[in-house]
Amino acid sequence: MASNHRRLGDLLVENKLVSPEDLERAVTEQKRTGQLLGATLVRLGLLDEQVLVGWLHRQLGLPVLDFDTVAPDEQALGLIKEEQARKYLAIPVEFENKRTLVVAMADPLNVNGIEDLRFHTGMFIKPVLAAQSQILEAIERYYHIDTSVNEVIQSIISNEDDIVVSAVEDTEERQAIDELMKEAEGRPIVRLTNWLLHRAVEARASDIHIEPQNNDLIVRLRVDGLLREEQRLPKWTQGAIVSRIKVLANLDIAEKRQPQDGRLVAEIGGRRVDMRVSTLPITNGEKVVMRVVDQSRARVELDSIGFTERDLTRLKKFLSRPQGIILVTGPTGSGKSTLLYAALRHLQHVSRNITTVEDPVEYQIPGINQVHVDEKAKKTFAGALRAILRQDPDIIMIGEIRDKETAQIAFRASVTGHLVLSTVHTNDAAGAVTRLIDLGLEPFMVATSLVGVVSMRLVRTLCPKCKESYAGDPASIARLSASAAADDEPIELWRGAGCPACDGSGYAGRTGIFELLEVSDNVRRLINSSASDHEIRRVAIEEGMTPIGEDGLDKALTGHTTLDEITRVVYLAEQHVKVCPHCTHVVSQDFEYCTACGSFVGEHCEKCQKRLRPEWKHCPSCGAGHLAHRAPARKGDSKLMPVPPNVRKAS
Repeated sequence: MASNHRRLGDLLVENKLVSPEDLERAVTEQKRTGQLLGATLVRLGLLDEQVLVGWLHRQLGLPVLDFDTVAPDEQALGLIKEEQARKYLAIPVEFENKRTLVVAMADPLNVNGIEDLRFHTGMFIKPVLAAQSQILEAIERYYHIDTSVNEVIQSIISNEDDIVVSAVEDTEERQAIDELMKEAEGRPIVRLTNWLLHRAVEARASDIHIEPQNNDLIVRLRVDGLLREEQRLPKWTQGAIVSRIKVLANLDIAEKRQPQDGRLVAEIGGRRVDMRVSTLPITNGEKVVMRVVDQSRARVELDSIGFTERDLTRLKKFLSRPQGIILVTGPTGSGKSTLLYAALRHLQHVSRNITTVEDPVEYQIPGINQVHVDEKAKKTFAGALRAILRQDPDIIMIGEIRDKETAQIAFRASVTGHLVLSTVHTNDAAGAVTRLIDLGLEPFMVATSLVGVVSMRLVRTLCPKCKESYAGDPASIARLSASAAADDEPIELWRGAGCPACDGSGYAGRTGIFELLEVSDNVRRLINSSASDHEIRRVAIEEGMTPIGEDGLDKALTGHTTLDEITRVVYLAEQHVKVCPHCTHVVSQDFEYCTACGSFVGEHCEKCQKRLRPEWKHCPSCGAGHLAHRAPARKGDSKLMPVPPNVRKAS
C-alpha cells in the first residue's frame, strides 16, 4: 500500500500501461475538464477501463466491487451528496462499523478526494475499487432511486392497490411513529415495501422470504405450508427494501455481518399484524424472513380445527380433567400452537386462573396471563414455571417441554392439582411417551400424570369453488392401501382444478389431521414397564385410537383434501399398522388375523388374496409371481396408507 501516496499517472507510466506522451495529453485534457486522470484516460481511449481496474486491484490489493450484484446501503448513500460522488467518482456502499464508511472509487489513489469525503462525512473512509462506468450508472440509479423505484412500482402496482402500512405504537419497544408516517407520505421504496407486506397478509402467508440472488431479489411467500414465488425485483432494490424493514423492526441498519432478530407491529388493511423479523447474512447479501402472526388466528375454536366428532369428544374429555398433563406433538409448523390456543379458549372461564409461558408469546388472549421467556435475560421456562406455581394457577400452558428440568416441574405441577398443556417434538402420539422418559422422567411419573397425547399435521384443504371428483384407478392409489391395490373398482377421489379464488393452486386454507392417544389403564401399565412406543401404539389402536394416516385418508376420500397432501405430511410406515384386505379395518402389523372380521391379514398374494408362505416364489392358487403382501405397513416399507371403512366407490 506504499503506492497509495504516489500519483496515478507516474505509476501507469512506470508500469508501461500508458506512454509519457499519452499521459501528457491526458493531463492537459484533465486540466481543461476537471475530470479525474483515470476517467480522462479511459474517455480518450488511451487506457481500457477493465485493464485499469485490474491493475489497481493487483497493485493495491483492494477488493473490486460489482454493482450488478451489490446494492449500496440507503443510509450510507445519504452521507455523500451526488455532487461529491460525481466529482470523485465515488459512491458509498455500506458501514463497516459505526465509524468507518466503505466507499467504491474509480481512483482510490486520490488522497485529496478521500480526505474531502472524510471531512464531509465525519467517518473514516475505506476505499474499494469499482469501474468508472459502473459508478456513474450507480449514481444515476441510486441517487435517483425514487424515480427508479417508481418505474418498478408502476409495473406491478396500480394506483388502486397503493397501500399504507403504519407501525403500531408499542409501550415496550416504542417506534418512531412520526418519522415512519412522514416517510410513508410518498417515498417510493416505502410504497413498494408496504405493497409486499400487504400482499403477504392478503394471501394469508405465514412467512415472507426476501432472498437476494446473484442478479435479482426474490420475494417468496409461505401460503398454507408451502413456499411460492410472489415477485422478482431488480437487484438494486435489495438494500433499500432490507433497510426499510430494519427501520420498521427497530434493527441496526449498519450491521450486515451478524444475524439480527426483531419484531414489528403494523396495521395493514385495517388489521393488526405482528411480525417476527430475522436477518441472515448470506453470499448475495442479507436474507430477511418475516413470520406473520395474525392476531385473528387466536380466535380459532376447537370445533373448526378439523377433529372428527369422535376425536373432538375425546379431546374435550381430556380437557375436562381437573389435573394432569395433556401433550400436543408434531413437527414445526404443524399447528400445535393453534390447537393449544383453541384449547385455552375452550377452558377460559372467570372461575379459572390460566397462565402461559411461551417463547415467544405469539397470540394475545384477553383474560389469560401470558409470560414471555427471554433466555438472554435468564428468564427460562423452568424459572417462569416456578414463579407461576406461586401465582395460584388452575391451568398452565407451556409452549414447549425442551429439557429435563422443565419436564420435571411440569409433571410435578400436574400431580398437585393443576391441568398442564404443552408440546413436544415427536413423530407420533406414542413417541411422546418415550421422549419424556428419554428426557429423564421416571416411567411411573409419566404414567401417573399423563392424560393423553394429540399428534397432528396440517394439510391444505381443497378450494370449494373449483374442487372436482374423479375416479382414482387402483394403480394410482396402490401405495395407500391393501384393499385398494386388490380391488379393480375405481374409488372416488377429489382434486382442485384451480381458479382465480385460489390463485390457481386448487387449495384454500388448511385443516388438521390427528390421532389421539388416551392413557388408559393398559397404556399406563405399558409405560410403567418401559414398553416401546411401538407396543404402546399397538395397544392404543386396539383400544380405538384412529391413526393419523387413517384420519387423513378419510378427509381425502370425503373431499376435504387430496391424497398427495396426505402423503406429503404423513409417513405411515412409521406407524406399525396394516389394513385388513377384506373389511379395511386397521390392525397392528403384528396381527395375523383381523380383529373385526377374523380374516387372515398375514402374508398373502396381492392378486388372489390367498395365504402364502415367505419361502414361496409363486402363488400355488393362481400361479402369480411372489407378490407377497404384508399389508401396510412394516418399518422401512414405502408410503402406505389404510383406507377407512367409509371408502366411497366411484360411480
